Amino acid sequence: LVNPVGIIPVFISMTSYQTAAARNKTNLTANLSVAIILWTSLFLGDAILQIFGISIDSFRIAGGILVVTIAMSMISGKLGEDKQNKQEKSETAIRESIGVVPLALPLMA
Repeated sequence: LVNPVGIIPVFISMTSYQTAAARNKTNLTANLSVAIILWTSLFLGDAILQIFGISIDSFRIAGGILVVTIAMSMISGKLGEDKQNKQEKSETAIRESIGVVPLALPLMA
């Protein structure tokens, strides 16, 4: 599901340190990435699932299980644990572009 209005607070918090020009570049990168991901899914999605031997019904069931798992986590009030070593934390801090990951995939597309 694409929810551009719902992603606005996340986008603002993730790009708060960027200049206006960098924020615009991140926005363009994220939107182009989402468009490519959605078009690829539209035209090649069935073929990709067939290559891996996954039926549409199995994919729906897996998605439902994922949604229920997230919902149960939200109901219980447990926050996900962020496990990173020092190198991963420093790589996250200096990452140039957040337009593709995490904004475009998995948050927007």
